[in-house]
Amino acid sequence: MMPKVAIILINLNQEEHTRECIHSLLQVSYNSVEIILIDNNSVDGSGQRLHEQFPSVTYRCLEDNLGFVGGNNIGMEIALAQGAKYVLLLNNDTIVDKDFIQPLVELASSEPRLGAQCGKIYLFSAKQKLWYAGGILDVDKAYANHRGIGETDTGQYDIIEDTGFASGCMLFVPRTIIEEVGVLDRSLFIYQEDTDWCIRMKTLGYRIMYNPRSRIWHKVSVTNKIDSPFYLYFSMRNKIMLVRKHSRASRWLWHLPYFTYYFVRHLIRMSMKWHSALGTRAVWYGIVDGLRNYTGNNGRGRLEELLKK
Repeated sequence: MMPKVAIILINLNQEEHTRECIHSLLQVSYNSVEIILIDNNSVDGSGQRLHEQFPSVTYRCLEDNLGFVGGNNIGMEIALAQGAKYVLLLNNDTIVDKDFIQPLVELASSEPRLGAQCGKIYLFSAKQKLWYAGGILDVDKAYANHRGIGETDTGQYDIIEDTGFASGCMLFVPRTIIEEVGVLDRSLFIYQEDTDWCIRMKTLGYRIMYNPRSRIWHKVSVTNKIDSPFYLYFSMRNKIMLVRKHSRASRWLWHLPYFTYYFVRHLIRMSMKWHSALGTRAVWYGIVDGLRNYTGNNGRGRLEELLKK
């Protein structure tokens, strides 16, 4: 009997993309899959419509937007309660290969110290161009980047191997890891939560692996655009939070010039855009709130006020 895999999708006013993702998941060759759809308090009624269109999908509508972290944590609670052996966090703006699950299960069953794994992720807009082929991570700088991003896939990253971090776009984890390590850190709300989770797994001696035999295509930043105030605020803030959490002053102080350059560069870059006064303030608020150790969705009120102007 095949071990049960629970796939968690988060929907927030993205009916079309979520529908397309579910359609692709319903075509997978692996026959022990449960799809769990968490609606993060969509205001357009998309969650209920998706529930009606796909009655076989486990559905939960939240009373508030708990972010990527909170929504997935609820999904994991449901998955474990329903007996899933493996959990896969999957972005709703993805299309999957019909055979993408089996390689993940095979690797997990053969590697007892496996914490998390991620497959090969392509750009949906350019089917042979890579978005993720392994992760590069420097904990003391809170630097996480994708290997191979933008490159045409010619087989250069076709080896199963350890990697810096697994992307939250497609993050496959055994239930035993969730039970030991815990779920995603709610204080992060969104962004850097995948990196944080992988660091916590590595600290306990587990491996993070890249599995190129599993493939999906990602539409990239459908929900939160790069340089949007939302993205800028949480990415700036959570970079500081990650350093506070996983590094020590004796290590990160060596990188103070890097941090100064990183944050000042973003402030200058946004201030030079004619329409980006809000973006500049989002960067500044993110830096300040990170230093103040504001967690979860604290601080969002100021951004929401600015967005109304």
